[in-house]
Amino acid sequence: MRILIVTKGLYDFFYSLQGELLGLGHEVYMLHLDADYLDESKDKKKDILHGSECDLVFTANLFGGDDLKKSILNLLGSFNITCPIISVTWGHPVENLEQFWLRYDVKQINAIIKDLRVLFWSPCQKAAQEYSRLGFESIMFAGLGLSKKIHTYPFMRWLKPEQATNTEYLDLIKKTRHDFAKDISQTKIIYMGILPEKPQNVDPEIDSLVRDLVAISIADPSLSRNDMEQMWSYVFSKPLSEQTSYFNRVVLAFRYHHAMATRRVFVHRLKKEFAKDFLLIGDHWIADKLDAEPTQGIISRGLLYNQIPISIDFGSTTFETCFFPRPIEIVKNYGCLLSYRHYDSEKYFKDSSESLVFSNPDDMCEKIDALLSNPAKRDQCCEDLYRTFAQHHVMQKSIKKLIAQAMKL
Repeated sequence: MRILIVTKGLYDFFYSLQGELLGLGHEVYMLHLDADYLDESKDKKKDILHGSECDLVFTANLFGGDDLKKSILNLLGSFNITCPIISVTWGHPVENLEQFWLRYDVKQINAIIKDLRVLFWSPCQKAAQEYSRLGFESIMFAGLGLSKKIHTYPFMRWLKPEQATNTEYLDLIKKTRHDFAKDISQTKIIYMGILPEKPQNVDPEIDSLVRDLVAISIADPSLSRNDMEQMWSYVFSKPLSEQTSYFNRVVLAFRYHHAMATRRVFVHRLKKEFAKDFLLIGDHWIADKLDAEPTQGIISRGLLYNQIPISIDFGSTTFETCFFPRPIEIVKNYGCLLSYRHYDSEKYFKDSSESLVFSNPDDMCEKIDALLSNPAKRDQCCEDLYRTFAQHHVMQKSIKKLIAQAMKL
């Protein structure tokens, strides 16, 4: 098959996708939505983008953006793409359709999607269930999967983890690392993530509901929003034409309050308990009066995950699954991933969950102490988790299922 990948950002995922598709025997092209490409004066090869020459398109956030005229959907239309399209939903699948559900009802949107031959790829099973519960169609849950290659320097150079030697990593540090404001050579724990900004003009009724939902979630981290009938009874109490809008407002408020009750609490505890051993990287923490290093590029992140003994993940503000880009990136760079519990933690961590999954701040600190005090155990946990991901959650397995489904559209 001739497959076109259209991407803007998240290069680690899309280059991994390209590599795995090539490994399956497909002919794969990649289009970057950058200024150079869109400048018609540049000498770019565009003949591969004719719709008649494409058998399948992979992209992300197909309907995203405030201006549909500048969306990926509009761009593909200009190339006369008529083949099936697989669109990864980096945001919630409902958010991806925002400009459409502001104009059309669910039935009309389903008709548009069917006519365009779009299959949404949700990496979060519960998000896919929420999307279907609201009446939308054409969605498939599939884990992002682990690609057994890591991205090194220069661009488009791929190696298996065992081929990226310590010497090579050290060379990469000299070429790619940002200068940190402080010495990080003794850092033992790292967290990379943002503190989300508070949504504006939240309805007091929604704010009260969300605070209750967050309290339920904190009491049992294995619960997802889709398990909380209190939320759905509220959404379904609204007129049918407004349910999607109300759902989205609840989700945005939930993300903020959940992050404040988890990652904010956890980070403050780490700062208190581990002080100089802990390195915080990410945006917006200054508003919380916490020192944080700036967000890092893909290569710098991989190096830090590989070298620092423990890399912590508190979950995504977008996904409820434990298996999304950041944890995958940590594991594929042979980092030690310590993860906040999610509804699917046992599915992905399997036997490693006892050592590498925590449910509250005390549990987190106890597991950090155990891993730092026993480097041999930590290394074994790291190796076991990589083996689990590599054996049970490979990217090619998800790709095969998605392609088979998309070609039926």
